[in-house]
Amino acid sequence: MSTSTPTGRRARQTVDALVYANAVAAVVFVAGAGLGLLVGGGLVTAKYVLFVVGLLAFGYATLRLRPDPPWGTETAEDGRLKVTRNEETGTVVGGRDETRFQALVQRIPPLPWYSLPPDERLSVPVKLFLASLATLAWSFVLETVFGVAAV
Repeated sequence: MSTSTPTGRRARQTVDALVYANAVAAVVFVAGAGLGLLVGGGLVTAKYVLFVVGLLAFGYATLRLRPDPPWGTETAEDGRLKVTRNEETGTVVGGRDETRFQALVQRIPPLPWYSLPPDERLSVPVKLFLASLATLAWSFVLETVFGVAAV
């Protein structure tokens, strides 16, 4: 996949986001299965942990995806609030940093061969939103496909 074409870059962003989402879901599953082994719930506990964490991540990512309002407020010298309009300048103040978890995810195939620099990847809230959907999907698969249900 070439980085010079927008289609190639978009495909690499999609692969990066899907690998990230499934890596988050796998970490949550392993944590839930470990907790299930400790408390004696097995995969049922893992299913519930996946569901609860997926639901919480869904809400958090949704809040993070909200755009900034087109206005701001400032306090005037006399104590009144002054509403100002935020103008987009188009300048980037700082680039995206790569977390340790993202650096580990970049080692999962096929990302080592098609990796993107951090500034070209999808934003963290978008990837967290996709991770919440993947986590909820894993919980659903445990419930329906594998028949993991509380007895």
